[in-house]
Amino acid sequence: MNGIIERYKKIRKKGLLSKNYQGQYAFVGIGNHSINNLYPVLNHLNVNLKYIAVKSQDTAALIKNNFANTIATTELNDVLSDETIKGVFVSASPSAHFSIAKQVIASGKNLFIEKPPCTTLKELQELIELEKKGNGFVLTGVQRRYAPIYNILANKVKKATYYSLKYKTGAYPEGDELLDLFIHPLDALFYLFGDGKVKNISVVRSNGTITYLAQITHSNGVIGNLELSTDHSWTEAQDILTISTPKGEYITDNTSKLSFVTKPKVVANIPLEKVKGFQSQTTVLYQQNSFLPVKEHNQLYSAGYYNELENFVKICEKKGGNNVSTLNSLKPTFSAIETLREAKG
Repeated sequence: MNGIIERYKKIRKKGLLSKNYQGQYAFVGIGNHSINNLYPVLNHLNVNLKYIAVKSQDTAALIKNNFANTIATTELNDVLSDETIKGVFVSASPSAHFSIAKQVIASGKNLFIEKPPCTTLKELQELIELEKKGNGFVLTGVQRRYAPIYNILANKVKKATYYSLKYKTGAYPEGDELLDLFIHPLDALFYLFGDGKVKNISVVRSNGTITYLAQITHSNGVIGNLELSTDHSWTEAQDILTISTPKGEYITDNTSKLSFVTKPKVVANIPLEKVKGFQSQTTVLYQQNSFLPVKEHNQLYSAGYYNELENFVKICEKKGGNNVSTLNSLKPTFSAIETLREAKG
């Protein structure tokens, strides 16, 4: 038995240490999000970053001290003119994404662009048209489309009837709450239920915070009620999606847990629970386990960062991969954001 266990450990270790991707890549940006969420995944995947492009020489000097085999540059053209670069990762200031994305796409290189790739639906359409003329592809970093919970739900909610979403954080005075925060749950809804329109919007302002109360009617008939708010707490933020189906409800807790709760049966409009009682059953379909220190239970994996980056590299190197976050697929998300922004006034 010990021999079998040791053999398994050896095979696992060999898989972890092997270099599966041979291409060279570049990264534009080195902010807080990149350092905490994206660079660790690329390191785990053994992706060869030939360049890191930044704005200032001071930052470039710091990169030289911390990334021994990477070229630090303040010139994006250094990256775009290098024919050895298979793909470019962009996670810079959101306001700069549109301009950088246009340059990368025009160069013919494959592009991973962190959300938001742009700020308006018009800009998104411009990127879509530019991509059609180019030689590369674009994968956008809306990571919930790659999170295990949403991949499970995508195959479970085809008979959904309605849902409710509560996404509540603390105050957010430093940025655009629609593009920086609420884009995540909104995009996940359109990924799960398809195109739709935001209706019946109420906007509540209180002490520098904002809350959007709204309804989405999807083209497949599913109806959703939304509460998107910064009038809560960062320490105890809420991100709960409840999806109703004929047999029961799917309930998410952020991207860390997914449960299914059964409903009592109704036959010929008669609730059987009034005849013979009913005991609800809860099944946990996915749960991040912080006790096990493995990739699948790391928050970077459960949140979708690992899978989105891995899929991008796989597609670049023609080793499979699936792009479920194309620019074109984001049109319902940006349309919803613009509708909410108009209501905000």
